[in-house]
Amino acid sequence: MEIVIFCIIMLAGVVYGYFTVSGSGIAETPYGKIYGGAPGANGRASASGRDERVSISNWTRGTR
Repeated sequence: MEIVIFCIIMLAGVVYGYFTVSGSGIAETPYGKIYGGAPGANGRASASGRDERVSISNWTRGTR
């Protein structure tokens, strides 16, 4: 019986660690401090990772 209780507690801990922001420590906003961090990190974050400032339709493959 103790092993079943232990497994349930471990499962709850893994679910909390993987699927919550506070448990995994991965935030949507990038790391941005005054004296360091990622360049441009003070801008707004996107959960999809897509950069809205860049238009992909203007990209080329190195040809003219």
